Amino acid sequence: LFAALEEQETIARLLDATHEAEGIQIFIGTESPTFQHAGWSMVMSPTRDTQGRLIGAIGVIGPTRINYGRIIPIVDYTAKIMGKLLG
Repeated sequence: LFAALEEQETIARLLDATHEAEGIQIFIGTESPTFQHAGWSMVMSPTRDTQGRLIGAIGVIGPTRINYGRIIPIVDYTAKIMGKLLG
């Protein structure tokens, strides 16, 4: 998993998918062409400044059966707060 995330191509695909998104993006194991790791999932949200420009992304990687109901609001809130602090 870490070796795949260290590859620039994997990171670029994840950031491109997040950049086009308006909110939370969920990548579930091999079901997603962007994040293809069996048994793992990723919840990501873009971080935008006060003008709406993309400045980064916040995400959580965990098992496929992660508690999505708990993780999604945390990632969303953190991304919004980081955008306000940085923008």
